Amino acid sequence: MLGNMLIALRRFWDRIQPGFWRRMKPSYRAATAITILVVLWIGSGVLSVGGAKQSDDANGKSAQMPSVQVERFAAQDRNASITVRGRTQALHSVDVKAEVDGVVQALHFEKGDFVKAGQVLCELKTNDRAAKLDQARAQLAETDQKYKANIALDKEGYLAKTLLAESATALEAARANERTMAIDLANTQIRAPFDGLVDDRYVNVGDYMAIADKCALLVAPQPFLAIGMVSEHDVSSIKPGDPASATLVTGETVQGHVRFIGDRADTTTRTFRLEVELPNPDAKLRDGVSADIHLPVRNLKAARISPGILVLDDNGVVGVRTVESGVVHFKPVQIVSDGPDGMWVTGIADGAVVITVGQEFVSEGSRVKSVLSKARA
Repeated sequence: MLGNMLIALRRFWDRIQPGFWRRMKPSYRAATAITILVVLWIGSGVLSVGGAKQSDDANGKSAQMPSVQVERFAAQDRNASITVRGRTQALHSVDVKAEVDGVVQALHFEKGDFVKAGQVLCELKTNDRAAKLDQARAQLAETDQKYKANIALDKEGYLAKTLLAESATALEAARANERTMAIDLANTQIRAPFDGLVDDRYVNVGDYMAIADKCALLVAPQPFLAIGMVSEHDVSSIKPGDPASATLVTGETVQGHVRFIGDRADTTTRTFRLEVELPNPDAKLRDGVSADIHLPVRNLKAARISPGILVLDDNGVVGVRTVESGVVHFKPVQIVSDGPDGMWVTGIADGAVVITVGQEFVSEGSRVKSVLSKARA
């Protein structure tokens, strides 16, 4: 039975073979079959490897492009105030210095004292200055008498005009010398130039002071300043005379007004100097205290954000990172307000796509894959 089946299959194979294949020797037919099989196997391997390589390249490029979560923000008209980080500063402060040299004989103040303009702070030994003043006064009296006598002789015609002129010149010189000696003696008492608080003392009794040595540091308590730097986005909204307030680290808020706003930006930060004048009748404000300066403004385009998405650029400027056409860009922002309703900032355009997760791991110009947050989807 099996033998008959094999014979039938052989006859069928002989009938379907091409004529050239039947005429080939058996050894040639075997070699040709092997060659065909090898070519087919190699061809299938190349195609497989090439496809795998292309797939790997595509997967590699996809893996190299980071994914970030983004939200689309809307800028709204907001009646709010610009908040500027700053500090307090005395409008007037001066190191009171000696105008003559001498040894300190007495001090008439302690640190923290409030002194009036003209009050003696440091007193130097007069040495021979009082005697020189007495001598100058005596010379002045003698010269004055000679001048008066010469006037009488001139009226009688017994004195030449040149001698009378010389006498007048000598009188003026004596008067100038007397004034110089009086000023020199008065300068041994170093006085306060204005009302203020003594913030420091530089000498003690017995110290020698040369000309321009410091006696004390005097600070005028009123008015005081709160100074800060305003961004170029907000400077056009502020002008001198505008109302303002400063909240100190102690929680105290002082009302004032804008005294000065700069016309030239800092070359590094592109910000403008702001000075707010604050009243200080009770002398409670101190120089160098941190303060938040609040400037009421109107019609600002602001966006509400989470503080967690804020970043700093290489220059220390606060901002956010946005995505435009798959490329990361840094946008500086200015905090308008920070309260129970969230943080409001200017500088974010209406409809801007802002990175909310992953901004720490990308930089300016990076290409990213954006994933829209479900909260904003």
